[in-house]
Amino acid sequence: RNLISQETFKFHFKNLRYAINRKDTFLCYEVTRKDCDSPVSLHHGVFKNKDNIHAEICFLYWFHDKVLKVLSPREEFKVTWYMSWSPCFECAEQVVRFLATHHNLSLDIFSSRLYNVWNPETQQNLCRLVLEGAQVAAMDLYDFKKCWKKFVDNGGRRFRPWKRLLTNFRYQDSKLQEIL
Repeated sequence: RNLISQETFKFHFKNLRYAINRKDTFLCYEVTRKDCDSPVSLHHGVFKNKDNIHAEICFLYWFHDKVLKVLSPREEFKVTWYMSWSPCFECAEQVVRFLATHHNLSLDIFSSRLYNVWNPETQQNLCRLVLEGAQVAAMDLYDFKKCWKKFVDNGGRRFRPWKRLLTNFRYQDSKLQEIL
């Protein structure tokens, strides 16, 4: 399993309003197949920006090259992302195009922090993601716990929320709702 360290998670996923020195994006993903109304997990892991390629694009390359070739186009699949930053406008644009060509795929994006949301292009492309069928939301306490349990080398420790997690969630969520 591809896990991140506790320190990396706490530093990069902390949902601060102003996240200084947090330039990397971590994308924790799960791909599930819908069988008889209950999801069956197929793949999960973590991507990070690599060689100036954003984590979302790394995922799309991997998914196209490794996963799509073995999945049936007649089946329904769900992809869930837990991200340290929401997609930038270029990545959101590429994800929109990807979703437009893969109608048997749904995407849920949960972000710890919003990236450059004062940029009108970023706002527009976040809206386009939703119009293309993606669910876009801020990570809440439940999402942080789920991410900690599945994607963090936690040594069996329970997730301990940091100060202001809920306050910062409400801020991120209200900002996102204004945009959407």
